[in-house]
Amino acid sequence: MTRSAVFRRPVGETLAGRLQNRLDDDSQGRALAFYKPRQRVGEWKDFTTIYAEASATAGVMAELGCKAGDVCIIVLPSGPAAARLVLAAILQGSIPLLIAPPSILGSGSDLSRVLRACIRKTKAKLVICPQSMAEEADTYSSVSKGTRIVFGEKSLLADPSGTLFDAPRPGALNLVALQLTSGTTGLPKICVWNNRGVLSAIDGMTAAMAVGDDDVFFNWTPLYHDMGLVNNYLTCLVSGIPLVLMSPHDFVRAPVSWLRGLADTEATVTWSPNFGFALASQRIDDHELEGLSLHHVRSFWNAAERIHLSTMLEFHRRFGPCGVSMDALKTNFGCAENVGGATFTEAGKPFSFEYVDGDLLLDRRVARPVPADSPAAVPVVGAGMAHPMMEISVRSRTGRALPDGHVGEVALDTPSAMVGYLGDARSTERAFRYGALRTGDLGYMRDGELFWVGRAKERITVRGRKVDPSDFEPVLFDIAGLRKGCFAAFGVDEPVTGTQRVVVVSEVIDNLTTSLDELREQIGRSTLEKLGLSAEILLVPSGTLTKTSSGKRRHRHFRRAYDLGELQSLQVGER
Repeated sequence: MTRSAVFRRPVGETLAGRLQNRLDDDSQGRALAFYKPRQRVGEWKDFTTIYAEASATAGVMAELGCKAGDVCIIVLPSGPAAARLVLAAILQGSIPLLIAPPSILGSGSDLSRVLRACIRKTKAKLVICPQSMAEEADTYSSVSKGTRIVFGEKSLLADPSGTLFDAPRPGALNLVALQLTSGTTGLPKICVWNNRGVLSAIDGMTAAMAVGDDDVFFNWTPLYHDMGLVNNYLTCLVSGIPLVLMSPHDFVRAPVSWLRGLADTEATVTWSPNFGFALASQRIDDHELEGLSLHHVRSFWNAAERIHLSTMLEFHRRFGPCGVSMDALKTNFGCAENVGGATFTEAGKPFSFEYVDGDLLLDRRVARPVPADSPAAVPVVGAGMAHPMMEISVRSRTGRALPDGHVGEVALDTPSAMVGYLGDARSTERAFRYGALRTGDLGYMRDGELFWVGRAKERITVRGRKVDPSDFEPVLFDIAGLRKGCFAAFGVDEPVTGTQRVVVVSEVIDNLTTSLDELREQIGRSTLEKLGLSAEILLVPSGTLTKTSSGKRRHRHFRRAYDLGELQSLQVGER
């Protein structure tokens, strides 16, 4: 079958306009379902139903004073209420900003500080929080006199009246959403998205993924994450693709629910950060796979963080007998500054990888291919080709385009770029230097494909040797008692020795049975054996090491917290 993007339309329209087009073209088709592991898939809602529900909620939001052009902050778990509120905001022309709720940010988080800063900077008209935050009402209501805080979303989930909300249609350049990003140091920046950028992202992604009218998406990543909001929810709403949403909590509690959900719903496309692939491989028992068929899933997209070859190969080894082919394993690179995904594994092909000289890669920033059994060989996974609406290059510090195999900063010539960072002209100017969007990510090109190798400002230097924080992930993943994928690694300057000391911070599981001393010893031993590095080990409670909205680990942010003594005070068993 020749696949093509669904509902591809010329850029220049608006998100609300595209949704109205779908209402006219595909009003009764399957649109949205919510999957609960015990109940299996719930009833499919057609687009007319979800549009009517969102219209009713948009009317309530308008009654609360939120109108076209106003910012609406949504601090809710990823689920039916958050999904409806996002759509409602888009229909009425207000500008949604999603922030991870307290149940996700967990202990030791800076939600209060982030939320207050976002209210102040955006001058939000409406903020919707969980009922559990009501006791903090005074903390937020005093930030901005013009902001209305609603605790508990039930009052906004009005029953459809039968009259669809008459949504305003702003120009293609008008703002459509805000997105938290970065946050590697201090407060996160706020990306500003307009209609043109979001629609360009959706059109480019659906073309690159060769989406067809027989596809069904299944997504467990949260809506306050770019992957959940843009790559899944908005793309499916606009493009007429049926979408199944599952709570990220359900995935973390029982990773097999992801694969069971794919089988039960016959979904064909799904997304996860690398840690999700690793978690599924490690925590799903063989008996849970009995009768499971995944032959129909044509794309497992791995994105948002460093993609490890060992993770992808192990995922295929474990679930290949269930029908997962190598051709179905895909990779992607993207960032909030670009709205959605930028590079994609080619349709009909498996992801690519190569072995390069690791010493040369880190010391000279050159990726020279070597045999896999070479002593210095390290694997690097390809992130795919630029989607058809953009061009990608790798630049030097002065903006010079680098040839294949040379490491530099990834730059995008893209129609889906953000407008800029809200209220931060200096950072916006830096992001668009040399006529392209500078991502802050390091990579190299090879025959038109991007190979991602790290973040420009996060590398650790120990006695002249450079190490990327992501190198610690496979080491920590093998250690029982640690929360998978929940860590930070950074270097602390040592003036006396003239080098950096490595600090590794990791979350521990809630029901830890191993002694803390034994766990630290095991981490230290594994880090020394596998990476040749000694490290200071800090163990902190579950929920401490929050990620950015794009799923990136905040190594620099937690280095700052370490310098201030904040992480030391949070150590498990030592407070």
